[in-house]
Amino acid sequence: MGLRRRLSLPENLTHSHPALKTSSVPLSDFTQDCVAQLCVIYCCAMKNPFEFGRELGVGELVDRDAEVAEVIETVRQGGKLFIIGPRRYGKTSILKAAEDRLRTAGAVLLRYDAESYPSLDLLVSALIAGAAQHLKGGVGRAGEQIRRFFARLRPELNFHVTEREWTVKVGVNSSDTREGHVELLVDALNGLEELAKAQPKTRPVGLVIDEFQRIVAMGGQAVEAHIRAAIQRHNRTGYVFAGSKTRLLTAMTMDAARPFYRLGGLRFIGPLPRADFSNFLQNKFVESRFTPPDTGAITLILNLAEDVPYNVQMLAHACWEKLRAAASKEGRTLNETVVRQSLERLVRQYDPFYTQLWSALTAIQQKILSAVITEDGINLQSMKVVRMLGKGPSTVRRSLGALMDRGILRQEERSRQIRMRFEDPFFAQWIRMFTPRL
Repeated sequence: MGLRRRLSLPENLTHSHPALKTSSVPLSDFTQDCVAQLCVIYCCAMKNPFEFGRELGVGELVDRDAEVAEVIETVRQGGKLFIIGPRRYGKTSILKAAEDRLRTAGAVLLRYDAESYPSLDLLVSALIAGAAQHLKGGVGRAGEQIRRFFARLRPELNFHVTEREWTVKVGVNSSDTREGHVELLVDALNGLEELAKAQPKTRPVGLVIDEFQRIVAMGGQAVEAHIRAAIQRHNRTGYVFAGSKTRLLTAMTMDAARPFYRLGGLRFIGPLPRADFSNFLQNKFVESRFTPPDTGAITLILNLAEDVPYNVQMLAHACWEKLRAAASKEGRTLNETVVRQSLERLVRQYDPFYTQLWSALTAIQQKILSAVITEDGINLQSMKVVRMLGKGPSTVRRSLGALMDRGILRQEERSRQIRMRFEDPFFAQWIRMFTPRL
């Protein structure tokens, strides 16, 4: 008499093999092996649900609906919005999701990362080319409109038929100087407003510039006043300026002496609500047909990644891959051991990069990073820490500033307490694992 065993197969398999839906069937050893092989094939074919290292689109973000909605509404209303948030917190993905929704609705939405352009004139050329790409009525008419809207810039346009895209060169004599670059940008913004006015009222026009602090670095602080003078008169173009240099952007927008003070709305991007992120992680592991994870394991992922969305996804991705490679059902359960092993593997993969970064630091900077870890980033200029480091308060202060300028540390204020945090929490984990106590 055949042994009867109850099957619990992935739903995807039962869709393609209806006979496998039977809850209790006689199974020979050969049949059991076949079913096992089907399950293994299914696990191997699954896609890792934890994405990192790319812009996430609509439907892929966790609990960022309010932020995306605010960007969309700003563009639709022709307003101004500043988005400030550390790197790895999903700021760029928020902008991408808003762009996708606006473009689907027919809006003219231009989005650029300022750090991708070595100078303002190159950014201006990209902006005009992007505007031409959105105009309707054929190549000839689009070129004619661009030359009219951006007449002060005397743009030279070329349309590449094979690539179906425009290239633009602006011709202004003063463009070789910083002041000339600023003039180019202001003229481009005014031209964009003229383009917006020519669109139907139901067609929003928006400009999104990520890493906006780079604009100031390229054009000098005077660029703030010039941009404000231009866009405060614009009411058809919506502007969204985002940046990850939180100290710089906060000073730029909240200092009453700076031109951007109260120019538009402010949105600070912080960590995701832990409960929502925990549920997201839990659900994705369960949907992948792994044994429901331990609650402690999910909490450990969030703790080790310090709630930074990019790093949480990266560590969860590594855990998922380790579970998929497990040979037994028992090995496909997410627990704290799996999390710690996955973290160590991740950190070892980045060892060459972290080693190079660490070696380029001065001895006092290395000591300060170790102190950030031991003191949890709090009271780093206290006499206790200063004595431990063996340097004066001014030296410690300068070193902290240098580490922030290099993007290794960032300053966070919560509950009226200043705390220094690593931009990359896995670099902190590497220091814990592979460097001697200083």
